[in-house]
Amino acid sequence: MKLSHYIFSILALLFISSCDKIEGPYGQSGGTGPVGGDSIVQNVLLEDFTGHTCVACPNAHREASRLHDNYKERLVILAVHADFWATPYPVGAPKFTYDFRNPIATQIATDFNVIGQPFPKGMVNRMLNPGTTNQLVLDWAGWESKVDPWLNSLAKAGIEITPSYNAGNNMMSAEVKINVVTDLLDGVSLAVYFSEDSIVKWQKDNAGDIEFYVHNHVLRGSFNGMYGEDLGVLAAGTEITKTYSVALLPSDVRVDYVHLVGVLTNNITKEVIQVIEVKLN
Repeated sequence: MKLSHYIFSILALLFISSCDKIEGPYGQSGGTGPVGGDSIVQNVLLEDFTGHTCVACPNAHREASRLHDNYKERLVILAVHADFWATPYPVGAPKFTYDFRNPIATQIATDFNVIGQPFPKGMVNRMLNPGTTNQLVLDWAGWESKVDPWLNSLAKAGIEITPSYNAGNNMMSAEVKINVVTDLLDGVSLAVYFSEDSIVKWQKDNAGDIEFYVHNHVLRGSFNGMYGEDLGVLAAGTEITKTYSVALLPSDVRVDYVHLVGVLTNNITKEVIQVIEVKLN
């Protein structure tokens, strides 16, 4: 970081502290302190439906990366490899033989009616298409306009995750703490997914077939299913702690590149109430 940028950052922080009391930001990272009250910030989940034989999908990857650079930990990305575009070539073929798919990714794409659509597509916080009971599935150019309003909304709950990994039995664990800020009368469910960064495999791009393409935020699986555990109706002020464990699979997943993603959703609309991402190791 340049010295001038460093000085500017310090001055900005001093200015903010003199104007408003800002605590946290809990809900961005786990295991750092208690969640609760006005210290909770609203994070946003972006699910990028993608595939390694989709020539337009790298445009969406680049947009997701740009947005993540802008919003940092407040934007959680899951790259959901599914449908025809994620189908691997036969074993022995020179390219695209790796299989990024998994049952959770396929179920998400199926349940939210993304299967059969031209990729890339995306969902922001699984928000509903206005005036309907279906999720809004967007082209990548429309993602940012939907992310901003969510980031500026008041958080209804906070999530904190403390992860652990046992190399002896290859088991991951997640202690998840939830603090409810406002009454959640539709009932909620808590899902804990895990993703992997920096997977270097083939990817089609408009520029051609890229052999050493870096795939990030790849959804690998879940601790407790697609929708997770049903926690029912929760009143404001409720605090819950849940612990989940699962084996780190498939066998080629590298623990140092794994992140855990906690997603709290509305049981009726399926919209995301809160999301958090933490590094496993």
